[in-house]
Amino acid sequence: MGCNMSNGRKNSGRIGLVVAILVALLSTGGLVAAFLANASPYVTIAEAKQLQGDNLHLAGDILKETLTVDGAAQTVRFRLKDEKGDVVDVLYRGPQPANMGEATKVVVVGGVKDGVFQANKMLVKCPSKYESQRKGGS
Repeated sequence: MGCNMSNGRKNSGRIGLVVAILVALLSTGGLVAAFLANASPYVTIAEAKQLQGDNLHLAGDILKETLTVDGAAQTVRFRLKDEKGDVVDVLYRGPQPANMGEATKVVVVGGVKDGVFQANKMLVKCPSKYESQRKGGS
């Protein structure tokens, strides 16, 4: 009368499978939580003024007459007008983007502090050559 070892192996195999599934589920949950924590929503100026945080995306038009660049201090200041017509002062700390002079639209990432949108990132959007060809040619 010997012991039946195959039953013990089956149980340890099932336990290993359950542990592997649990680890996979926890890892997936952790990735989703990290993504959601780092996701930064596009907001309007009104929403940016109400929300806390420094990872908000704000898109709008640069009011060119308000654009000032301080190369020594590495700051860019301008007023931004969003799609709803609201306007906010923007302060970007960093080197001036190379195509800032041609830029018409911008996306800034940051948050509102003391009534000014403090941007830590800036993506400028210039009109494409295809837009100017459409206006003039077709």
